[in-house]
Amino acid sequence: MSRDDEKTAPAEPRRQGPQRLADLMRKAMSQAREQPSAGLVQLEADWKRREVELRQAEAAERVRLEVAHADAWPLHLKLCAAPSEAVEVLTGDKVLETAALRAARLVLQEGLRTLLLSGGTGVGKTAGACHLFRSAVRHEPRSGQHLPVWDASAGFFVRWSQLKRVSDDEAEDDQLLQRATRVRVLVLDDVDGLPGEELGRRDRELLEELVDRRDRAGMVTAYTTHLSVQRREGGPSDFATYVGARVVSRMSRPGTFHLADCGNRDLRRGAKP
Repeated sequence: MSRDDEKTAPAEPRRQGPQRLADLMRKAMSQAREQPSAGLVQLEADWKRREVELRQAEAAERVRLEVAHADAWPLHLKLCAAPSEAVEVLTGDKVLETAALRAARLVLQEGLRTLLLSGGTGVGKTAGACHLFRSAVRHEPRSGQHLPVWDASAGFFVRWSQLKRVSDDEAEDDQLLQRATRVRVLVLDDVDGLPGEELGRRDRELLEELVDRRDRAGMVTAYTTHLSVQRREGGPSDFATYVGARVVSRMSRPGTFHLADCGNRDLRRGAKP
């Protein structure tokens, strides 16, 4: 071996197998990043375009469902057994802003359980109470998200006179009471008597049971009455006298209850709310 050969540095061994393949892949990826091929550029552009189109389609479907939801509001009220006059008031071109309606909105916004609306005939108590049926919904997966769908099985309107009526069909009475106690959103209308009158024992126990069983998280209940909720000098209000102290105590627990005295101006005769 010559001296020149001795001075020449030995060549690096050539990488073989998996290591060689990894080196080639890293080199190719580096070159692709530096100079992407026309095919990759087009692929990325197509992907972005499809993503935009998908978002636009989801937004359009969401708007369509929201419109359909709003259009079905009158039918939802009817299926919840709301009276026709309340349906008419709540579904007109311009819904009249009343004290009762504002109170119902507050109950839904604050997540309260109980609303008591007091006032004379024609002040909008029943319609305001029926606004609570907006919370009688279930949520279904639509367009990649959970959207509200009306659920009339979760809402029920009933008059106190119906609930306390003694009928020949006890099974029918029991079914009515069971629905009133279990439904998520209940409107109990016209809990009324004469000023100074007290409920009889059977009716008082029935109302106590209903109020007690509905004092649960996730349930919303509206009660309407013509009786005054203002305390009389030296004594309870006409409403408290009628339903009894236990019912009032259960209804008005702090943090769960809202009371609205809607006055006596009959809006049906042109009075302003």
